[in-house]
Amino acid sequence: MKINVSVSILRLERLVELSKHRLSSKERLPRWGILSLCSSPIVGAYFYNQGYRLSFLVCPLRHWTGIPCPTCGMTRSFMAIVRGDGDQALTEHLFGPVLFTVFLITIVHVAIELLTGKKILVFYDKLFRQRKFQLLCLLIYLLYYGLRLHHLLITGELSVAWEQSPLGQWLAS
Repeated sequence: MKINVSVSILRLERLVELSKHRLSSKERLPRWGILSLCSSPIVGAYFYNQGYRLSFLVCPLRHWTGIPCPTCGMTRSFMAIVRGDGDQALTEHLFGPVLFTVFLITIVHVAIELLTGKKILVFYDKLFRQRKFQLLCLLIYLLYYGLRLHHLLITGELSVAWEQSPLGQWLAS
């Protein structure tokens, strides 16, 4: 068992490297923002599961038009993940578990940088900065959104939601 752990640590050291220079205070500030931004949905999902609700946190697009936005279902997906219900998380939004994982990795990454005071050099940093990778991710995400809308359209749920929405009722009158 000890040998396997040592081998795993050696593999991890090849993937993760600390830079030689220390982070300046100017470099630390955005990291605190990223840490806050990535941890707030996870903390929020935990508190939503505990019954805490903020009434003003609703999707404005869905509320006014009945049409779900590309991220509709993400909060419910995060809540399901926090409860340990992976199947429900995927049902609510296919990319919920993906984004939740990205947030967790980012939180750990940034926390280590802030604790050590050095930038972490990792393989995924270059990947996420590549414009082609970003466009591919966006395209896949928009394709999924289109498929969700198509499903709602053919089941009739989209037209019912539109008719019941404030904008749909206003335009119908």
